[in-house]
Amino acid sequence: MKRVKKGPADFRAMPWRNGLGVTREMHIAPEGASLGAGDFLWRLSSADVAAGGPFSPFPGYDRVLFLLSGEGMDLSVNGSGASLAEPYSSIAFRGEDDVHCSLRGSPAVDFNIITRRDRLACAYELMDQFAGETPIRLAGDITVLLCLRGEVDVRGALQERLRAMELVILEDYETGTALSIGGPGASKVLRITLTER
Repeated sequence: MKRVKKGPADFRAMPWRNGLGVTREMHIAPEGASLGAGDFLWRLSSADVAAGGPFSPFPGYDRVLFLLSGEGMDLSVNGSGASLAEPYSSIAFRGEDDVHCSLRGSPAVDFNIITRRDRLACAYELMDQFAGETPIRLAGDITVLLCLRGEVDVRGALQERLRAMELVILEDYETGTALSIGGPGASKVLRITLTER
């Protein structure tokens, strides 16, 4: 099983495509791909959102946006309203959708998954009920485990401790590979599964 661990020191600060802010690129694949060239298959990022405005367009990609902190944000997606009012709430939309956001108060921090629609399917699960160790079985072609809060220990086919905003990317594993995740009850982990189409 191939694994890559990353933390905040590895993330790259990059300007938004629309020039209205800066994001921290946590991972982009394949190696050598870039946001500007539009040749990437998937990307993980986090941004500090200090003001509302339009989202950058990404035709042909699917997006999932999570609110990590702040008082929330209200979104307009093709004219329909939606809200991210609580930390760790999320919304999925297409990269070509017309999306605008406005903040409910203080600046917010978000997390974004973006995947190329014709090449990858994306599933995700927020894990936050750790009683001892929680067993999981790997599926799809790529799994990302991202610790959003606290710290957790991943055991089984690999041994990793993940602290807040650290992640591990797993590839080349057998479907059904068993792992367990354990940590304090307040910890939160986002499990992302990418499957080739």
